[in-house]
Amino acid sequence: MFNQLKSEFLKLKYSRLFTAVPILLMAGLLLYGSFSLSAGGTQLFVSEGDEEANAAIQGMVGFFAFTFEDIDMPEFSEIMQSCISCNVFLWIVALILTIQFFCYDYSAGTIKLPIAYGISRVKVYFAKVIVIVLYNAVCYFLFNTITLCVTCIQMGYTPNRTELIKYFSYTGLNFLVMISFLFLCITIGICLKNTGVIATVMCLFTLGGAVVYTGIWQNFHSHTILKYFIWLNPLYYWMNMGTLRLAYGLIDEIIVYFIFGLVFLMPLSVILVRKQEFR
Repeated sequence: MFNQLKSEFLKLKYSRLFTAVPILLMAGLLLYGSFSLSAGGTQLFVSEGDEEANAAIQGMVGFFAFTFEDIDMPEFSEIMQSCISCNVFLWIVALILTIQFFCYDYSAGTIKLPIAYGISRVKVYFAKVIVIVLYNAVCYFLFNTITLCVTCIQMGYTPNRTELIKYFSYTGLNFLVMISFLFLCITIGICLKNTGVIATVMCLFTLGGAVVYTGIWQNFHSHTILKYFIWLNPLYYWMNMGTLRLAYGLIDEIIVYFIFGLVFLMPLSVILVRKQEFR
């Protein structure tokens, strides 16, 4: 297994993805920096709750960057919102990395090469998954660390130890969502095989879910079919985390989503890998 992991890592290291992903993250940082130039901050996929209709859903969902009540005396929760808001960009990076690194071998048929040398399909599968998750983790937490540093320096705020633990706990929860999203991309990729079709389907699914949720979130639980569609969507969790709506069971939902990825999507993708026919 170690040799296969090393092989997959070297394959990633000497591919264009190894440099393309950091470039995409730099583009994300530039995008994030542009949020601070907007008067009053930047809001994305924002929907406001109706306090009179239902007190349990009062407030807003969405992504808020640099929206401070008092810009001269910002609160750390507002700084966290600004940093977490740019997570909306990271699913695109994760999708590109997963499709190009994992799904390309299946669509191009090069996955047959290690199998021809007697390496099991499952071993190849897990080697690819581990490399993808670890590389995403490094990029993800590095990106979130940089955005926090940039924002704190820009706002002249020095977070204490408790605030830093809180911030990285929140980003850790967001990464659990990312892992399940990766398994979803892999499962769809094994089924569809064509990288262009996979990218189109996953982009429509992710962005479509965000649009649908902002439209129905006040009556979310009354939509029997749509709520399951939205629960599969990573932006549902990130949009609520973006407004720090943890008081409404969000942590439990994230854990359930993560477990769903591990106990359903991952075994399903393994079964699909085992049954897949190569031409």
